[in-house]
Amino acid sequence: MTTSSLYHTQGIVGFNYEKTERTADTEIYYLRSSARQQPCPQCRSWDTSLAETGKTRDIRGLCIGLKNADAHCHPPRQVPDMRYIEP
Repeated sequence: MTTSSLYHTQGIVGFNYEKTERTADTEIYYLRSSARQQPCPQCRSWDTSLAETGKTRDIRGLCIGLKNADAHCHPPRQVPDMRYIEP
Protein backbone atom coordinates (compact mmCIF):
# COMPACT_ATOMS: atom_id res chain seq x y z
CA MET A 1 0.00 0.00 0.00
CA THR A 2 1.35 3.41 -0.92
CA THR A 3 0.91 6.90 0.50
CA SER A 4 -1.70 7.59 -2.19
CA SER A 5 -3.81 4.54 -1.42
CA LEU A 6 -3.62 5.27 2.34
CA TYR A 7 -4.97 8.73 1.55
CA HIS A 8 -7.86 7.35 -0.51
CA THR A 9 -8.80 4.47 1.84
CA GLN A 10 -8.03 5.97 5.26
CA GLY A 11 -7.91 9.74 4.68
CA ILE A 12 -4.33 9.99 5.97
CA VAL A 13 -2.64 13.28 5.01
CA GLY A 14 0.83 14.60 5.89
CA PHE A 15 2.55 11.25 6.43
CA ASN A 16 4.79 9.11 4.20
CA TYR A 17 4.38 5.36 4.02
CA GLU A 18 7.35 3.23 5.15
CA LYS A 19 6.26 -0.41 5.39
CA THR A 20 3.42 -2.83 6.18
CA GLU A 21 3.27 -5.71 8.66
CA ARG A 22 0.49 -8.26 8.27
CA THR A 23 -0.88 -10.66 10.87
CA ALA A 24 -3.88 -12.99 10.70
CA ASP A 25 -6.48 -10.25 11.13
CA THR A 26 -4.59 -6.93 11.19
CA GLU A 27 -2.49 -4.83 8.84
CA ILE A 28 -0.12 -2.35 10.50
CA TYR A 29 1.10 0.55 8.37
CA TYR A 30 4.27 2.32 9.48
CA LEU A 31 4.18 6.04 8.72
CA ARG A 32 6.49 9.01 9.23
CA SER A 33 5.48 12.66 9.23
CA SER A 34 6.29 14.59 6.06
CA ALA A 35 5.93 18.00 7.77
CA ARG A 36 9.01 20.21 7.66
CA GLN A 37 7.62 23.13 9.66
CA GLN A 38 4.43 23.97 11.56
CA PRO A 39 3.27 27.14 13.30
CA CYS A 40 3.38 27.45 17.07
CA PRO A 41 -0.06 26.48 18.46
CA GLN A 42 0.03 29.35 21.00
CA CYS A 43 1.31 32.38 19.09
CA ARG A 44 0.98 31.13 15.46
CA SER A 45 4.61 32.06 14.76
CA TRP A 46 6.41 30.05 12.04
CA ASP A 47 9.75 30.43 13.90
CA THR A 48 9.67 26.81 15.11
CA SER A 49 11.48 23.59 14.35
CA LEU A 50 10.29 19.98 14.41
CA ALA A 51 12.21 17.45 16.46
CA GLU A 52 12.04 13.68 16.11
CA THR A 53 11.01 11.93 19.31
CA GLY A 54 11.22 8.30 20.29
CA LYS A 55 7.48 8.22 20.91
CA THR A 56 5.13 6.33 18.65
CA ARG A 57 1.39 6.44 18.30
CA ASP A 58 -0.92 3.65 17.18
CA ILE A 59 -4.11 4.76 15.48
CA ARG A 60 -6.91 2.39 14.53
CA GLY A 61 -8.17 2.95 11.01
CA LEU A 62 -11.08 1.73 8.95
CA CYS A 63 -11.21 -1.96 8.06
CA ILE A 64 -9.93 -2.97 4.65
CA GLY A 65 -11.93 -5.99 3.60
CA LEU A 66 -12.00 -8.35 6.58
CA LYS A 67 -8.74 -7.03 8.09
CA ASN A 68 -8.34 -4.34 10.72
CA ALA A 69 -6.06 -1.48 9.75
CA ASP A 70 -3.75 0.24 12.25
CA ALA A 71 -1.33 3.10 11.60
CA HIS A 72 1.92 3.18 13.59
CA CYS A 73 3.16 6.81 13.48
CA HIS A 74 6.15 8.78 14.72
CA PRO A 75 4.66 12.23 15.40
CA PRO A 76 7.14 15.14 15.48
CA ARG A 77 7.39 17.56 18.40
CA GLN A 78 7.54 21.32 17.98
CA VAL A 79 10.38 23.20 19.61
CA PRO A 80 11.02 26.96 19.43
CA ASP A 81 13.67 27.92 16.93
CA MET A 82 16.53 29.13 19.12
CA ARG A 83 17.81 31.54 16.44
CA TYR A 84 14.85 33.84 17.01
CA ILE A 85 14.65 33.85 20.82
CA GLU A 86 15.95 37.04 22.40
CA PRO A 87 18.37 36.59 25.33
